[in-house]
Amino acid sequence: MVAGSVLLIALVFGTVAAWHPLTSAASRDSATVYGPAAASLDPAVQSDAGSAQVVTQLFESLTSIDSAAQVRPALASSWDATNGGKKIVFHLRAGLKFSDGTDLKGSDVVGSWMRVLSPTNPSQLASLLDGVTGARAYRDGSGPKSAVGIHATSDTDVEVDMDSAASDFPAIVSSPTLAVVPAGLSSNPKLLEPGTFVGSGAYVLYDVSATETTLIANPNYWAGSPSITTVHILNSPGSNGIVDEFQAGNIDYTPIAGNDATWIAYDKTLGPSLRLEPSPSVEYYGFNTTRAPFNDVHVRRAFQLGVDWRRIVSLEAVPGMVSATGMVPIGVPGHATTDFGPTFDLQTAKAELAAAGFPGGAGFPSVTLITTGGDDGQMEGAIMHQLHDNLGIDISFRVEDWTTYNAQLLTNPPDFYEMDWVADYPGANDFLGLLLGTSQPNNYGRWSNTDFDAAISRALSGTDAATTQKAFDDAQSIVKDQAPVIPVDYGSGYSLVATGLLGALPNSQGLVRYAGMSWAAGS
Repeated sequence: MVAGSVLLIALVFGTVAAWHPLTSAASRDSATVYGPAAASLDPAVQSDAGSAQVVTQLFESLTSIDSAAQVRPALASSWDATNGGKKIVFHLRAGLKFSDGTDLKGSDVVGSWMRVLSPTNPSQLASLLDGVTGARAYRDGSGPKSAVGIHATSDTDVEVDMDSAASDFPAIVSSPTLAVVPAGLSSNPKLLEPGTFVGSGAYVLYDVSATETTLIANPNYWAGSPSITTVHILNSPGSNGIVDEFQAGNIDYTPIAGNDATWIAYDKTLGPSLRLEPSPSVEYYGFNTTRAPFNDVHVRRAFQLGVDWRRIVSLEAVPGMVSATGMVPIGVPGHATTDFGPTFDLQTAKAELAAAGFPGGAGFPSVTLITTGGDDGQMEGAIMHQLHDNLGIDISFRVEDWTTYNAQLLTNPPDFYEMDWVADYPGANDFLGLLLGTSQPNNYGRWSNTDFDAAISRALSGTDAATTQKAFDDAQSIVKDQAPVIPVDYGSGYSLVATGLLGALPNSQGLVRYAGMSWAAGS
């Protein structure tokens, strides 16, 4: 949305007023942005930030999130709650249509969400719906479909029964995973292809090539045709690189690396185009807790205490990056005031390693740290050096492409891995319960702790902010003590934005909604 034009509303139980994005009298109708090609355009299949960035343009959810972490109406014009917050009813806008002109009804919402829960092929992010009555049992095959508390009571009303009061559910449904798709998608994959594409978002898929994804405006979008009617998403920076392509006028908006931001900020030509963007994300290192050596909590504690994680972050000197004080990033509801981040205590780390049977690192088995190489291995190199110098442990390091890496995390997790997790919705549970709860799909290290699960349950059923925060803090305290993961830093995003391009700002999910972009008059 255009900066400064949003109408603020409170995230509370009760009816929420309709909100419409403002558009400008722009003189240009196209823009070129840079971003990775989507691994999948199916909301129920995608799980990475690059895919979500494209999917959120093509398919709309019932709600959306702005850059201030406020929930906005989208396909739903309003919602209300009864039964102490355990029943939520979403009221769809009248006259909604898919991009091909067919009606979009409450039954399409139900069908879209049930696809996410499909026990034969559940979404990697299906746990977003775990608070819905019967949802988790259905997706894991232990409960019937008929018991899932998602029902269309009319063409415009969708009723959701929750196991406990869920004040954050309107925010949860903003996730691209829960966007509404046409009923025939599962049986007709051509609905995701150019020429036959059918979606519910502001844009439709026009063309896909080896280097570009092209989107054009959806004339049936609920908020009207976007100001920028054609968006070219470049998937390759070309031989000159992203910054040079931007400077040449070939790209209007592009995220850039933090290392580039350090010098661009002082460049007379590029400096005015540099933006510091909100990034609701945490970088953490995790362990496979199902096998040696990291099934031993003493080993995990040794790694947590024997590396000066905060010094490593400070030496990276990336502007905006700060050391993590827990799994929940700054700005996300539920972020703790207590510091649950890693501390450096070499004496205790050596004692923990000795208690695990590896005094001074003697006899420690071969371990490989696997990542996707997001920062060119700088942090991983520092970790390897500190483990060697401080604890006498030698590990190896390997970089894998995202597709291979993600498949391995889900099926045969590495002993030691790195992850950057970006919010699916602005809530603490997205960084705690969804990542570390017992049997959750994204609990890559397969850690299980009944006290942690109980704390998450208390947080989700809390009836006031203080009770909920206390429960999330209890959960983070357990994580720090048991060290299934080590939260290291909260990142920041950086971008270059062409003069006159308005609204190119990520929301609190780290996603830019292209429908909110426009060109300033005369640009």
